[in-house]
Amino acid sequence: MIPTPEPTAPELLRAPFDADKVAQFHAALAGEGSMADFIDFVVTQLLPRDHKSLFWGDRLLTIDKSAGFLEEPAFQAAFARVLGAHRYDQYASSVTIAWRLHTLIWAARVALTLPAGDFVECGVFKGDMAWMVSEVTGLMTTGRQFHLYDSFAGFDRAQTTQEDFPELPGFLAYANAIYAADGLWDGVQARFRHTPHIHLHKGYLPDTLDRDGFPAQIAYLHIDLNVASAEIACLDRLFDRMVPGAPIVFDDYGWKVFHRQKVAADTFFQERGYHVLELPTGQGLVIKR
Repeated sequence: MIPTPEPTAPELLRAPFDADKVAQFHAALAGEGSMADFIDFVVTQLLPRDHKSLFWGDRLLTIDKSAGFLEEPAFQAAFARVLGAHRYDQYASSVTIAWRLHTLIWAARVALTLPAGDFVECGVFKGDMAWMVSEVTGLMTTGRQFHLYDSFAGFDRAQTTQEDFPELPGFLAYANAIYAADGLWDGVQARFRHTPHIHLHKGYLPDTLDRDGFPAQIAYLHIDLNVASAEIACLDRLFDRMVPGAPIVFDDYGWKVFHRQKVAADTFFQERGYHVLELPTGQGLVIKR
């Protein structure tokens, strides 16, 4: 029996894409990393032929959008210093989480137009996001203080279990290996050693808020804790301190695998007459009335 030859690339790419052809695609791209490499190739090498601009990073693809923030000198200079500090997904990208950072910088600039209020971040990791916000907005020169809260030791094992991540098997162990890595706390301390307007608070949340306190007036709040219960506990303490017009940005709100956080945030805000805006970056946005 003569074996049936494998289809060539032009044959695979010819419509219609029925179930058999889809199965052939999956077989052809079954090797580890093959699918990601193929998608990167399509986006970076083929799509530019027919489009004026592309943003490809952080699992976000936009076509023919301005993404003008990438051309801002202050953003470019700061972003170059954090690029590569952490790999966020399996795809190759020169812009990675740039759009998420842009959202935070926009929120910080809004906060700086308000007559009063300091900045708060719950969930810091290496400090890249807070550092970008401070650098690009010139926060040091404004007189505003920036309070950063994190355990710098992973999740609180007494309050967080794998059951908190039903759509992410093995996530707790995986994340703790990253968020409790040796040297993380020392690195963050070194990064902000010469920024007197930035204050580090080490410990599990929300207990650290109760122990160390938090600003009487808050103009900017960024929450990135990956756990619904901790995020709501922080909101319970911080929301009433936020001044009118202050933005709240949730890092995980729109990510499918963190659906529990979205449900918890929606419930919290609907009880207060608010609606969270889901952004294509995976973030969520609320403006305090």
